[in-house]
Amino acid sequence: MRLHKLEPDFYECEFCHEPITNPICLACIAEEVNIWSSIYPSLRKEIMPRLRRYIKKLKRDSLESANCIKCDKDLISVCAYCFVRYILGELENIKANNIVKKEFLQFFNYDLGHTSFN
Repeated sequence: MRLHKLEPDFYECEFCHEPITNPICLACIAEEVNIWSSIYPSLRKEIMPRLRRYIKKLKRDSLESANCIKCDKDLISVCAYCFVRYILGELENIKANNIVKKEFLQFFNYDLGHTSFN
């Protein structure tokens, strides 16, 4: 996979092909998910290893990146919206209940100009 550079300092998400306008790295978002999921210990045990594997795979496959505005480390070539959508899919895969998924979307609403989570 390759991150598409649109203009100097602007990058395109390799999944949705939209500009990455909220350059927060997946590791920072995953850390926020880790903190949020601490109130759901069994869910946390299932979701966090999945997120770590996914991030590791994306880091291995990505060639270019920008800096994260939070930690100033590399930004993987996936926008926050697509990563949150991936996490929601993983919550569905592990059969998280609807209340948990709704709460997740309240905390991690990265619907920045995209359609929405349906």
